[in-house]
Amino acid sequence: MSTAKRFAWLDGISTVGVCGAAMAILPPAESAAAPWGVAARMAVVALVCIVAFYYNDLYNFEVPHDVGQLFRRLCRALGLSALILAGVYLMFPAMILGGNLASYALLLTLVSVLAGRVIAYTLAKQAPFSQRVLLLGGGPLAAELTRQIHTRPDLALRLIGTLGPPDVELTGPRLGDYGAVVEVVRSYRPDRIIIAMPDRRGNLPVSDLLACRIRGVTIEEGTQAYERFTGRLAVESLTPSALLFGDGFRARRLPLATMRALSVLIAGGALVLTAPLIGLIALAIRLESRGPAFFIQERVGLGGRRFPLVKFRTMLESGSGDDSVWGRDNASRVTRLGAVLRRYRLDELPQCLNILRGDMNLVGPRPEMAANVATFEAVIPFYGFRHEVRPGLTGWAQVKAGYSMSTEEVTRKLCYDLYYIKHMSPAFDLQILVDTVKFVLSGKRPG
Repeated sequence: MSTAKRFAWLDGISTVGVCGAAMAILPPAESAAAPWGVAARMAVVALVCIVAFYYNDLYNFEVPHDVGQLFRRLCRALGLSALILAGVYLMFPAMILGGNLASYALLLTLVSVLAGRVIAYTLAKQAPFSQRVLLLGGGPLAAELTRQIHTRPDLALRLIGTLGPPDVELTGPRLGDYGAVVEVVRSYRPDRIIIAMPDRRGNLPVSDLLACRIRGVTIEEGTQAYERFTGRLAVESLTPSALLFGDGFRARRLPLATMRALSVLIAGGALVLTAPLIGLIALAIRLESRGPAFFIQERVGLGGRRFPLVKFRTMLESGSGDDSVWGRDNASRVTRLGAVLRRYRLDELPQCLNILRGDMNLVGPRPEMAANVATFEAVIPFYGFRHEVRPGLTGWAQVKAGYSMSTEEVTRKLCYDLYYIKHMSPAFDLQILVDTVKFVLSGKRPG
């Protein structure tokens, strides 16, 4: 079970416990309510709180979680919970907790969840609740792993030091060279050794590491640890052998068919339900500025095949012919309506037609403009691998990395795309769809 799911369960149990305490002081008439009715009231409050916590990034541990930020997020989440519960109680008065106990329950939830998180984060850096980590190597991968360990209490890891030669800049306390691994393990007793060496040929102490593994120390590849920590692949440190012989990257027929059926079903239903809205948006675009309502652009999809992607036009027409990734979104050309459409991703609605045509799925790597693919393939390792799956209307990179306006940002999004390709499944698609709803409602700029 992931850390986010464990915290969600703990928050749910905590909220139910708070509601139970509140129900204990209800007036006698309401205390005599049927047990299933009491349980339903508690479940509604707990479910609403968990949804509000999720929306306010309380289960996203890549964002800062110090006490001040945690308190502010909890306050926003419980304020949202109060609004949602008010709507629920307005529609279903029978679900109301007696008197003003819903307000008291939310206040107690704030105290209990905040205290629980602070205690959990504190214990996560203390023995025996955390693992002691020894890091081998330096460089960008080791630096990122060190940052993740220091800033992520949910990982429950403590970095005791690093090993590497004197000419390598290390990111933690230097405990010796690679050859000292046995002595360091004997002295510091790490629970886990992470290998992040940029050059392993002739440097990796294989026999010593095997001896440590036999003694119970977990040995982990640095790129695997990075993937586990961040939900993306370390493209700069990946090797072809890791892709060929590692886990994942296996497309099975039944999951692919399920994902395709889900895409067609949702896209077809969305077109039917939003047909009036699509018509109104198209009319508004034509009234606001000269030009067609729809914008058609050549993109690259499955197997490198090119197809015309359909979107609502959100920019003033330009005769410059600049169709590159860096020139396509000149902010001065975005219309007022276009800015709103982009903010809430309504400009993507016509792409449901691309899904029904078979050009795209609902979830997958976003299709890139044909004019940029050759450039990206030349400078970004493994970029062409994203064309081995059908592109998507939304994707893991869109909800995690957002918009890209540089080669570095495109590379970062590829790290998420490759993670999705490695782990793609119907369940993962549903998770991304739920995250997309949160992403759209937050009004963040789409990728």
